[in-house]
Amino acid sequence: MKKRKIAVTLTLIALLLLPAFAEGYVTGRMDGSAIEVTWQVPQGDCVLTVYQGDWPLCVQNVQGGAGSLRVRVDDPTASYKLRLNTGAGCYTATVEGAKPVPTEAPTAAPTTVPTEAPTAVPTEVPTQAPTEAPTEIPTTGPTEPPVKAPTQAPTAKPTAAPTAKPTAAPAGIDRDDLASRVVQLVNEERAKQGLNALRVDGELTRAACVRAGELTRSFSHTRPDGSKWSTVSASAFAENIARGQRTADKVMAAWMSSSDGHRENILRASYGSIGVCAYSYGGVMYWVQLFGR
Repeated sequence: MKKRKIAVTLTLIALLLLPAFAEGYVTGRMDGSAIEVTWQVPQGDCVLTVYQGDWPLCVQNVQGGAGSLRVRVDDPTASYKLRLNTGAGCYTATVEGAKPVPTEAPTAAPTTVPTEAPTAVPTEVPTQAPTEAPTEIPTTGPTEPPVKAPTQAPTAKPTAAPTAKPTAAPAGIDRDDLASRVVQLVNEERAKQGLNALRVDGELTRAACVRAGELTRSFSHTRPDGSKWSTVSASAFAENIARGQRTADKVMAAWMSSSDGHRENILRASYGSIGVCAYSYGGVMYWVQLFGR
């Protein structure tokens, strides 16, 4: 009877502690030109993604439990989002970059000192004689060129170039849930043929997200700059793309019924890894599969 009471007590303690093991966190801090990412999540395979705005800068396979990773970034003053996908759930965090040092102190000093001294001395002596000659020449000569030249040139250049580049990235949304479903369906199709399951590769996932953004500008296996799709990553050996399908099941059905090699890529025995991106942009879904050895 006593042993039974002990067993019941231990079972209740285990049930109470079980939710605690499912809890976890991911956090990060800016350290120079890199982000120090740390996490404590349930054990298992995880995928860590670092975003600047809505654009993925880094996608990395990591292990659950307690871990850390140093991720280099180009702009240490920007804001970054961390996302850690695990079998137990998705953990997120935000890392704020270092703020620039204020410039108010050096501005005040030179403004007040030079203004007072030179004004008093030249005003009284040269005012009578040189007023007519210098006034006519500098006013009509330099006034016209500086106003027109800098206004036209800088306005047209920066407005057109920077606007076209970043517009596509922030407007889209990576659907990691749909990408995970595609991987599941791929491995189900391979299992039917007695083939090995493909593992998710961080580098291929990163490259697939890059290609998904490019498809919004040019839906082709040729990249917008004219290079081949394979230049996106040395790890990629085959690519499947699609657009318009709203669910993972529909895009997989389209690929599996295609006669253009999509089915062959999914069922190729020599492949061992995969990266998938499901990207929503302008109300349209863009899909990319990249396969590796």
